[in-house]
Amino acid sequence: MTWVVFNRPEKLNALNEEMWKELHGVVTRLSLDGSRAVAFTGVGRAFSAGDDIAEMVFLKNLERSVEFFDRIQKTLDALLELEKPVIAGVNGLAYGGGCELLLLADVVVASEDAVFALPEARLGLIPPVALSIGGHVLGLRRISRLVFTGEAIDAREALSIGLVDYVVPKEAVRDKVVEVAGKISLNGPGAVKFMKRWLARGRSQSIREALRELSALAVSDEAVEGMRAFVEKRKPSWALQ
Repeated sequence: MTWVVFNRPEKLNALNEEMWKELHGVVTRLSLDGSRAVAFTGVGRAFSAGDDIAEMVFLKNLERSVEFFDRIQKTLDALLELEKPVIAGVNGLAYGGGCELLLLADVVVASEDAVFALPEARLGLIPPVALSIGGHVLGLRRISRLVFTGEAIDAREALSIGLVDYVVPKEAVRDKVVEVAGKISLNGPGAVKFMKRWLARGRSQSIREALRELSALAVSDEAVEGMRAFVEKRKPSWALQ
């Protein structure tokens, strides 16, 4: 098993453009190594707080926004095309894009103090992965509540709705991930690759379409105000629609 560790704890492992670029390279290399599974986790008190809003607020125009989200799309495509199981070891907060990555994982282990949320709409944005495949993973009513309210849920509720598979003490997250990887290693490698290909069918196109919508929305007046308000730690001033 190979570990991929988000290591930007001072920013709650928020994913900026450089991290997305690096992650794409890592996932591409993983497709060629001999590991039987891949595990994602974070350093510090967060798995990942999602995209770095302080950077996104400066996208400025549609061309730049499309470039930014194309990079994310390529990374997610590479992750979906990876023919080995992905295990997420959620060591703390998983918000926005960090929470959406869990919808792409095959197995999710969470610490008892982990917290999850999809609050993109509070910034005038949308959660593309949640909208495109979240209903399939969790059910439409459950994903609808999460994306429309943006409210945070704890690990026990995340377990009850199927967002995570195991909840363990914080210090036991890595051991549980290793245990799950050990069970996976008992399977035939060819059968695992086939199952991964089959389960990934159709998901890339749906996510790609949602990201295309997000690239346009991210430079709208509403989203710019929402992101600026987030960075400035104030409530956004929404124009009447």
